[in-house]
Formats: sequence, C-alpha cells, structure tokens
Amino acid sequence: MTETMTLKDGRTLAFDSYGDPDGTPVIFSHGFSDSHVIRNPDDALTASLGARWIAADQPGVGGSSPKKGRKMVDWGSDMEELADYLGLQRFNAAGHSGGGPHALAIAFHMPDRVNKVTLASPVAPFDEPGVTRMLVMKDPKTIARLRHLHHLLRWAERYDAKKVLKDILSYVESMVDELPDEAKTMMRNPEQQALFEENFRLGFIQEEKGPYEMTMALWDWGFSPTTSSSLLSFFTGLPTTSSHPKCRCTCARNSTIAHPTPGRVRHTTDL
Repeated sequence: MTETMTLKDGRTLAFDSYGDPDGTPVIFSHGFSDSHVIRNPDDALTASLGARWIAADQPGVGGSSPKKGRKMVDWGSDMEELADYLGLQRFNAAGHSGGGPHALAIAFHMPDRVNKVTLASPVAPFDEPGVTRMLVMKDPKTIARLRHLHHLLRWAERYDAKKVLKDILSYVESMVDELPDEAKTMMRNPEQQALFEENFRLGFIQEEKGPYEMTMALWDWGFSPTTSSSLLSFFTGLPTTSSHPKCRCTCARNSTIAHPTPGRVRHTTDL
C-alpha cells in the first residue's frame, strides 16, 4: 500500500515497500515515464531473495510533489530523508534506465550508508560528448534535440502525457511495437500487463511534470558518475547494432559510468 511522507521543504514523497519486511533494504529508483510500482508483480519472488524493496515516486510522478529546477544530485537528499523516516542505517541502492543516475546520486550523497549499487541499462549524463547520439528510441532523441527549447519541450511532453492518460492500453501496445523484445515482459500475463498500465498511469498522472523534470536533470547531474565509493554492479545488454531496441538505454556502456575502477564490476547480459 502506497505511503506518503512530508519532506523538510514541504513536498510530499510517495513510496511503497515490497518483498521481505525483515530483508536487506534496497532503495530502488525507477526510470523515465515509470513510477514506484514498476517491479516483478510476484512479491513472493522478491521476498525469497531476502530483499526489502523500497521504491519512491520521483518528483512530479505519482503521489510525489514536483520540484522545479531539480538536479539529479537532489534525489540523494530526498532519499536520505526517506531512509531516516524508515529507520534505515545502511542499505543498498538500485536503478534502471533513468533511475540509474538517481541510484548513483543516493550513493554520492550517503557514501557511509550505501553498501552496494546495482544499475541496469543506466542512462549516462546527457552532457557527456557523444551520449545523445547513441540514443535510439524516438522520444529521448526528440527530447535531446529540444533541450534548449524549454517551452516547446514542456508542451510536447504535456501533449504526450494527455494522450497516454486518455488510452493507456494503446500506449503499452505502442511500446511493445517499438520495443518488441519487451513484449514478453509487458504482456506476459494479465497481472503483468495490469502492473505496466498502472505504472504508466502514475508516471503521467501529473502530466508533463515528472517526465520534464527528469529530462532536464539528465544534463549536469551535479556530481560525477565516477565519485561513488560504494561497490557498483553495472548491467548492460549484449553488444548489438545501434538500431537494436536493447541499446535504447545502454548509452552508458561507453561513458564514464562504465570506466573500470576499484569496486566497480560490469556485467554484459541479455536484458
């Protein structure tokens, strides 16, 4: 059941916990257009792994208040307040896609409290040379082109959000068409499909606020991806041609995130 808390600056933060309530705490950061509900719907599976999965809606998503002009680094202080609220002294962090830099922000802000960080197909800083040229999905590519046209970008994302909310099923089906390898994940069974529909509903429930704020935060994170002292596991898809759907979020493969450093392990797998 979704809970809410009030942050020090007066904003609301919405979050939920899954899995084993006595397990190892993992603060998970969702990706672009997602929300805190994105997960494997089999809670018993999460519990069997001994994980207490804690996920919060990012600013402007679901039940979390927007934060105008936020930077990626700001997520670390939000999650510090959540960790304090839940009484977590030490924990792990994880993030997928656009949630990758959010997970790194947590480790950057709380180096003494984060044991490990796991990233799956993370997005690299958009201001790194060549990163935006590696984007494949049409929406991120358009966003990168419109970055300096703030009003136009915001209008475009508001238009898209209204369209999604009007017919979420059609949006899920369009995602499957654009990313056919994701069909087995999104449409595996009615329960899984319903989870994705609810995920996207919450992702766009405040229209463009969440997607726009995350978009702008992907430039100038406010910290370097290489500064985390936590143990880091980094998962990317198999090397493929640049037009393959699995490359949509692996622009981090050749970025500073993937640079080999002590305590940083890179895994290549069929995501």
